[in-house]
Amino acid sequence: MLIRNSWYVAALSSEIKTELFARKILNENIVMYRTSDGTLAVLEDRCPHRQVPLSKGRLQGDTLVCWYHGLQFDAKGKCIHIPSQQLIPQRACVKTYPAAEKYGFVWLWMGEPALSDEALIPDHSVCSSAQFAGEMCYTHVLTDYRLAIDNLLDLTHINYVHTETISSIAVAETPPAITVSEREVRVSRVLRKEKNSPLLRKMMGLDYIDRTQEVIFWPVGNTRVETTARAPGETDGIALRLFTTSIFTPETVDSSHIWVGMHRDFALDNQPLTQMILQEVVKTVLEDKDVTEHLQQNWKQSAPIVHLAVDQAAAAARRMLADLRLQEAGVRERGIVEFDLRNATPVDSRMGEAGVEVV
Repeated sequence: MLIRNSWYVAALSSEIKTELFARKILNENIVMYRTSDGTLAVLEDRCPHRQVPLSKGRLQGDTLVCWYHGLQFDAKGKCIHIPSQQLIPQRACVKTYPAAEKYGFVWLWMGEPALSDEALIPDHSVCSSAQFAGEMCYTHVLTDYRLAIDNLLDLTHINYVHTETISSIAVAETPPAITVSEREVRVSRVLRKEKNSPLLRKMMGLDYIDRTQEVIFWPVGNTRVETTARAPGETDGIALRLFTTSIFTPETVDSSHIWVGMHRDFALDNQPLTQMILQEVVKTVLEDKDVTEHLQQNWKQSAPIVHLAVDQAAAAARRMLADLRLQEAGVRERGIVEFDLRNATPVDSRMGEAGVEVV
């Protein structure tokens, strides 16, 4: 289920230089580059003559030269030269996409260009604020992006999948408070005298902590885990704040691009700490990649599914995405629509009672 009228991260701003950069977003092949003055160019990766990928061509100044027959296109997709003839057909142009740069990311609008309001870009200011320190990492995952969102909204898995980094039996055993609004799903836990995870133990030097944890989702592919941790019982003591951002962009219906980073509001100039955290984040991301890819590969549509209480958050996010897709398709009716884990076919049913590459 792909929602087109939304802003999606296509790359980190630092990745796009004065050279051709190819990526598939929502089943569409894209080529990006910067012109000599730093302007971002985003075109369909397809020559209108014989449909070869333009990303296989070359840049001649700010002009993109097709590798097959030498057609030349400017940064706005207009054909400006055809070596074999003087007449340039009006249809000899390349589709372009609305693009913006914000919070250190390149954002693309894949739907109706007239609807591409930059004010709708999701707020990921924590990733670029001078008040926080941290870095993002990227990985490609062979899974439906909704499975990755499900994974973040149910952190009871961390004690079993992430034993060496962020494991916590307290998270698995503490029932969360789940709140749902029109544009947000929030999963909250308050943990007292929690046995510290390996990563937080390295950062804090404490075996036990008091912690609040908020997992937030908002469409289409945005999640953030907000953590506040302090020594047990020290309600007025120094608290460490961590923000783990995960941004999911569908590549196809069965594959995704994921950007993840952990940012902190302390030890801002400690680069070794930043690198240590980044290494642990990469390890955690690869573990999530492993489990979600195996989940998708093993999925059998006819097999029964047992829903647990913690699945309510993921179900709410699925309904939110389903509603957005229906609205985009022009359907006005709203209701409880549950999507299965893999397919984009809604079923009229309710929940049960439980209702990497570093860049």
